[in-house]
Amino acid sequence: MAHAVRSKRNSTLVWSIFLSAWIGCTSESTPDSRGRNEVDAKKADETAAANETSFTRNYDPQGRLLPSDHYVAGVRMPRGAELFFEDDLRHVYRIRAPIDKVLAYLGPMMITGNVERRGKGAIYKRASVRGAEVSPTKLDVSILEVGSSMTRISITELPPPPAYIPSAEQTKAAARDTWRTLD
Repeated sequence: MAHAVRSKRNSTLVWSIFLSAWIGCTSESTPDSRGRNEVDAKKADETAAANETSFTRNYDPQGRLLPSDHYVAGVRMPRGAELFFEDDLRHVYRIRAPIDKVLAYLGPMMITGNVERRGKGAIYKRASVRGAEVSPTKLDVSILEVGSSMTRISITELPPPPAYIPSAEQTKAAARDTWRTLD
């Protein structure tokens, strides 16, 4: 009997400790921790907003590359293309995309009868850009595979023809004069 009373007292004691601990740990936070929780929540919201704005989708739902707002010599570059090298007339970009996707994006923009295949890539020689009729610059555009998922886009602007082109007779006369001075 004494054992049963002691056991009942122990279980009552355990329950009272459990209830007091549970009541003491309410879900309401103290003013100090509540302020900290609000600051943490604001930081988390700002971080989430920054991540959403920094993420840009490079492909449409069908898996095609989307255009960016960046133009190079009349060519609207695809999203995700990063400048690798540039000088006055040559612009080299790299993009993390399969070469077939890049060819499918840029190929229809090029107007030329001179396309040279290089492995999986292509070089469009003396091409004009479809839709760039304002000042159509002739371009050499090469799209070549650099790695399994890296593609290089090289755009070389070709200089325009000279404003004055001498006639055939003038060219022959200038050549005769040059030959006479060499003798």
